Amino acid sequence: MTSNISSHLFIIGKQRGILNWFEDVLSALPLSTPYFAINNFGITSRILKHWLGADSTRYQRSVATALANDLAIARPSHVLVVDRFYLSAEVNAVLAQCGARTAQWAGDRFDERLARNTGIQDFFFTDTGLLKSGLDMRLSSHYLPLAAQIPQITLLPWQQRTSELLFVGAPSLSRIALLEGIRHPVRVIGPKWPKLSNPKVTTFNKRLSLQSVRTLYAQHRFVLNQINSVNLVCGLPARCFDATAHGACLITDAVADLELNFKPGDEALIYRNIEQLNEHLQTVTNKPYLAQAIALAGQKRSLNEHLFGHRLAQMLRTIT
Repeated sequence: MTSNISSHLFIIGKQRGILNWFEDVLSALPLSTPYFAINNFGITSRILKHWLGADSTRYQRSVATALANDLAIARPSHVLVVDRFYLSAEVNAVLAQCGARTAQWAGDRFDERLARNTGIQDFFFTDTGLLKSGLDMRLSSHYLPLAAQIPQITLLPWQQRTSELLFVGAPSLSRIALLEGIRHPVRVIGPKWPKLSNPKVTTFNKRLSLQSVRTLYAQHRFVLNQINSVNLVCGLPARCFDATAHGACLITDAVADLELNFKPGDEALIYRNIEQLNEHLQTVTNKPYLAQAIALAGQKRSLNEHLFGHRLAQMLRTIT
């Protein structure tokens, strides 16, 4: 998909992040694509980071020097920084002088420090609310939602999947309140979850690898989404694309960006309160064929339009 336009693309990101974003972007590109892991590029620099701190001038100079060397070898036409990073002056200088078109793909709330990323020419935001903030800061801003990886595991047939509603994520007051009112069996997985009084909810207080999460999506009929307003304004988190790509029926709160990516009612179910959520769960329990049709339509949409390869192609079309 991107093989014909990625030969001069260089990726910068953080290895082993919670979202696996850096690795998922690289997985959509040829193995020969050059990259720079900003948190793991040499033992000397890791020692400097440990002893001096990530914000020390000496450490940032080591980052910039290593990046400059890799860019000089790769000589890319386009550089993409994946995730929200506030780049140091040293790294910005390297990017500004490398001769490539530079872009950053950000997915969390940010502050005025993002405008100091002067080495970046174009900013892509996963959330239209964040897009507005970028435009307000007079950054060259574009909307580019998150994406799914092509499933790498066996997807269970619908009849063999559990009908237990699945939610994987961190606790918040709004999420706890929602789960306390659900009248359908729910499995909740994530660190620091308190024990809930709702007997329908089973919590597993642990952190899973993203591969383990995707395996669960491939085994469940229903996946719940409620956005974390600490990080997002109105965007879709990665779980929406991953869950649908792995064949689950997405049941999500009324996120403003949903209609930019899925057709409500046909490719995903939307709830605006606990009453609507319980109504949806009762309907799909009584009419499993309806939930299966929504899941299949959502999966088709994600596999045809919402993979990381699609996003990279869209980004390159925008800035080329």
